[in-house]
Amino acid sequence: MENLFKEICKIYQLPGRYIGSYRVKRGHINESYRVDLEEDDGENRSYLFQRVNHFVFKKPELIMKNVEDITAHIRRKLEDAGETDVRRKVIRIYGHPGGYLYRTPEGNYWRVMSFIYNAAAHDDFDLKRLEAVGHGFGRFLAQLSDFPAGNLEETIPKFHDTKWRYDTFFKAYRDDVNGRSAEIAEEAAFLRTTYDVADRFAKLYNKGEIPIRVTHNDTKGNNIMLDNETEEPLAVVDLDTVMPGFAMNDFGDAVRYAANTAAEDEADVTKVSLDLDRYKALSEGFLSPMRGKFREAEILNMPWGALMMTLEVAVRFLTDYLDGDRYFKIAYPTHNLVRGRSQLALAKDMQKKFSQMEEIAKLYV
Repeated sequence: MENLFKEICKIYQLPGRYIGSYRVKRGHINESYRVDLEEDDGENRSYLFQRVNHFVFKKPELIMKNVEDITAHIRRKLEDAGETDVRRKVIRIYGHPGGYLYRTPEGNYWRVMSFIYNAAAHDDFDLKRLEAVGHGFGRFLAQLSDFPAGNLEETIPKFHDTKWRYDTFFKAYRDDVNGRSAEIAEEAAFLRTTYDVADRFAKLYNKGEIPIRVTHNDTKGNNIMLDNETEEPLAVVDLDTVMPGFAMNDFGDAVRYAANTAAEDEADVTKVSLDLDRYKALSEGFLSPMRGKFREAEILNMPWGALMMTLEVAVRFLTDYLDGDRYFKIAYPTHNLVRGRSQLALAKDMQKKFSQMEEIAKLYV
């Protein structure tokens, strides 16, 4: 990799002498490295080199346009507000004379971004950290609330089209090409009871009650950097999925991921539930920056975002199980089945606690 990274340094005209590189073990799609250079004044500067997985993201050039546009928008806002720590609050995309991507002779795509110093992404969360994570994502959406979402490319078509996800599931259930449908008859019956709300947000949008926003679409807690000392939320990362969407889905995915009392693939569904204390912490962080910038209907529908995203992910796991486990990586033959059942258990607990979730959302109108 050393020769490749030295070549990339030349192409991007990065100042300094190449020192070394270190694999950054985060994310499941792209391949990331921290690359260190020694500048003329003796100071070291780090960059993030990332190979874009063009099998997942078929049009990496469109992704880069999205990322550059939204990060430039946020950077201008931070600078106009007199922010002194812009470098850590939003990633920077580096370019070269031919654009933002470098395509190797082998056909791989590489990009160069700023490295966020003295910060880390986390997978474990106490309430304080959850509120910080929520605030980081809520601030991100608020900073982009005046960005014209229609200017962004849809990098993964129908990614959060919940009704389409349901229809895809039921088709796979009917076709039963792998003989697995009988195993999930109970799950399919439950999903039929929720089908009528699968397009809830689309209906609200068509009636003019909620708008299309710039959304992150992968608001897992480890997609935001927190200061190592203060745990202040810094830059939101993994921006490849940023595209037009509904704010409620971003909130909902954060809740689904971080307010669950069990792992996403917990086999014992009696351990799975919505932790309302975690939900409150996420709500405080996420929804506070939205006051005055988002519509009342959006805020009041945040609990629906949590329920719908949990159902959508359950549907995706179960569809993949029916299809023969072609999309998600599995550790054992029934892994996707276990995942789907776990998410449905979480959704059912959300239904039981839904009135409490709604009361919490009302605090931020």
